[in-house]
Amino acid sequence: MEDKNKKIEFDPGFAPLVIESLGQVGYMYYMFNSIPDKKLKRLNFRVIASKLEKHLELNIAFYMGCLLWASYISEFENYEIEGNKLLGDNSSEKEYTGELDFLIDFIENQFPRDTKYYINRLYEPDKRYIPILKAYREFLVINKGFCNCSNTSDVKIPSCLKRLENKQLENIKNAIFNAIQEKNLVKLLDYFELIF
Repeated sequence: MEDKNKKIEFDPGFAPLVIESLGQVGYMYYMFNSIPDKKLKRLNFRVIASKLEKHLELNIAFYMGCLLWASYISEFENYEIEGNKLLGDNSSEKEYTGELDFLIDFIENQFPRDTKYYINRLYEPDKRYIPILKAYREFLVINKGFCNCSNTSDVKIPSCLKRLENKQLENIKNAIFNAIQEKNLVKLLDYFELIF
């Protein structure tokens, strides 16, 4: 199925597509909360709400893509993982799960509360968001932030994800590379039912 040299990339090409969006939800929300005037906050929230939703969707699509890619590469025994910039890092669990914890709380509590308060709108997140974020959080924890993942045999898959058959793995690989080529990672959310 894969390279005869027994090497596989850590990132199939996600990074350039999400680099400007990762961390933006937290940053924008922090900046919004630093506005002292409630009237100005109300006006500002109308402007940033849709931007927050777009960044949120792209972030979650990225995490979904990572889970799909991990499901794919974990099926290859003893392949060297190339390009893992986290290898040898010694960050704490809190450091590598902090963004996910923020996003989970943001979706479940902060954003619904603020959309109701500032623009009198009910925010109902996509039902896939929280399971994806929680699975990715578990993925980070069981793989210790990927600091020891130099080989596909080192990659552990969260217990909440289904094991896939060869044909499904090939479909996932094609879907990932198509989404990267089209610069549309959001398409990967369509594969939720396949692995959850």
